[in-house]
Amino acid sequence: MLEIEIPPKVVAERAEAVARELQRHARLAGFRPGKAPISLIRQRFQDDIRSQVIQDLVPKYVAAQAREHNWEPVGNPSVTDVHYEEDAPLKFKATVEILPEFDVGDYESLRIEVNDPAVAEEEVEKALERMREQAAAFVNVEPRPLRDGDFASIAMQGTSPGQESRAVRVDEILCEIGGPNTVREFSENLRGAEVAGERSFEVEYPREHSDPRLAGKSVSYYVKVLGIKQKQLPDLTDDFARELGEFDSLEAVRQHIREGLRNDKLQEAEQEARNQVRQKLVALHDFPVPETLVERQIERRLERLRRQLAAQGMDPQSLSLDWGKIRASLREGAVEDVKSSFILEKIAHREQLDPEETEVEQELQRIASVTQQDAETVRSRLTKEGGLDRMKSRLRIEKALDFVFHQARKAS
Repeated sequence: MLEIEIPPKVVAERAEAVARELQRHARLAGFRPGKAPISLIRQRFQDDIRSQVIQDLVPKYVAAQAREHNWEPVGNPSVTDVHYEEDAPLKFKATVEILPEFDVGDYESLRIEVNDPAVAEEEVEKALERMREQAAAFVNVEPRPLRDGDFASIAMQGTSPGQESRAVRVDEILCEIGGPNTVREFSENLRGAEVAGERSFEVEYPREHSDPRLAGKSVSYYVKVLGIKQKQLPDLTDDFARELGEFDSLEAVRQHIREGLRNDKLQEAEQEARNQVRQKLVALHDFPVPETLVERQIERRLERLRRQLAAQGMDPQSLSLDWGKIRASLREGAVEDVKSSFILEKIAHREQLDPEETEVEQELQRIASVTQQDAETVRSRLTKEGGLDRMKSRLRIEKALDFVFHQARKAS
């Protein structure tokens, strides 16, 4: 908590400058723009002048006090007890969150194990079967009643009571009769139907349904059968392997799958190990983290969640989600992220792990590719918005994490 007084002379000079600026633009009845008396400006815009003076001077003096204490403030100060009277000092109290001071713990002694992942042949065969399924052909069947195992080509329309619900219309989609992923009511109502047959039925979706748009809702469907198809799977032969375009035998496909599964598992294991390194670093240190940064991290996580929901075609605002509970559930991870970032920044400084210019360029190119802009445009925008330094800080933290991870892994 800082108690600050700004000298009367400084306050008066700033108030005069604000009043003069208002005088230049003010439009008052009976006066041309810029010609209204300054005394009238002070009287008419008294509250605006006071507000602007506080806005201009308070951050400046808080920053000066923070420098005197060798503090690095985080976010905006919380200002209370403001006393602003003419010909008197401007007095106020300011609460400032600062970057924590702490000594880096013994990160050199950390140990972490990443086991070489095993790939079971059953996993390989399952992946091969998925490739076979993707290569399946759907062939038309002579008209007859639908039965289990058939794929009905259907057009459908679904409606749900309530003004917020929109009708769903699909011109053509395949529905597997009796399939493991087919909604039970579709199989029950379409089984026995023939081409051009029509069915109407209700589906009551449980509250725990995987699609939040349907969870807990009742939907009325109208379905028309357009055709009947059966799935034909290719035989698992060397010819199938060659049709995939890059293999000369089925065993080569299996080996490719085996290596891909191992690499995926290894990446997953290494990522989990990196998370453990962060957790171990946090456990080595005991210091408070600024609430401002924790809240900022929580907001980032919430925004990621909103984008994920939107990408799945869901409106986050229309979902009956308890955002308060979600926010609370994200807090522990947010604190850990903020704390570990402080620690890794200090490790990066100690180990001189600043990102190389080539690494910065690679990251700019990655962002440019995602945003469909050229790298120079991205660099210019980030520099203007202050984002380039944040990007370099993130790269520095990632390098520090990699450094500690590889040291811990090598020593184990």
